[in-house]
Amino acid sequence: MIDYFMSNEALLQHVGKQMQQMRINARLSQQQLAERAGLSRSTVTQVENGKGMKLESIVAMLRVLNKLEILNNFETQALASPLLIAKQEGKTPKRIRPRHD
Repeated sequence: MIDYFMSNEALLQHVGKQMQQMRINARLSQQQLAERAGLSRSTVTQVENGKGMKLESIVAMLRVLNKLEILNNFETQALASPLLIAKQEGKTPKRIRPRHD
């Protein structure tokens, strides 16, 4: 389980282990996955060990493993700004207060 207190290194190792488990569940060897993803076996090994991960390699591996839906978590909902809402409602704001984040 991912935790905000985990270091980046620990998170990458966690992702690597998840990638390894998906490969095993798909009954593929590292070599088979590498060939189908257009990667070297050493790249697959590095990803599974949480080292030297490139997003491009992860995407290629997820595609072969039929797990691209995992990337849906990167999608965000665009929120309409208050100005756009007011404009759509035909209201013009008299003044805009600065945000204090």
